[in-house]
Amino acid sequence: MNERDRLVKIMESEGMSARQFSQEIGISAGAISNIMSGRNKPSLDVLQAVLRRFRAISCDWLIMGVGNMYLSGNDELSNSLLFPKDVTEAPSVELPTSNQSSLMSNEEQTSSCRSVDKILIFYTDGTFEER
Repeated sequence: MNERDRLVKIMESEGMSARQFSQEIGISAGAISNIMSGRNKPSLDVLQAVLRRFRAISCDWLIMGVGNMYLSGNDELSNSLLFPKDVTEAPSVELPTSNQSSLMSNEEQTSSCRSVDKILIFYTDGTFEER
C-alpha cells in the first residue's frame, strides 16, 4: 500500500470526499486530485498537514506503511476525533505528573498537591456557569 492508498483509506474511514479532505487538511482540491489520480505523490507538507488534522493517525503508518492506522491500534472513527461529539464529562486530571514531581523540591511538591475547587464556564452569549 502506497501513500496515496493510505490517504484514500483515511478518507474512507472518516467518510470524506476528496474535496472535504482537501479542505480539512488545508490544501487545494487540485492538489489532492493530482495525488488521487497518481499524477503526483503526496509531499511531506501534505503528509504533515494530514497528521496535524488527524492526530490519532500513526505517522509510521501514514509515511512508511508500518503498524496500525490509528495510534491506539483501533480503527474506529471515534478514535480519530480530537474531541468526540458524545463526550459529556471532562476527564479528570491529576497534577503534577511523576516526571514533574521528580524535578521539584520537597517544598514545591507539597505546595503543588492541589485539587480543583471550582470551574467557570464562559459562554459566547456572555453568560457563565460555575461548577
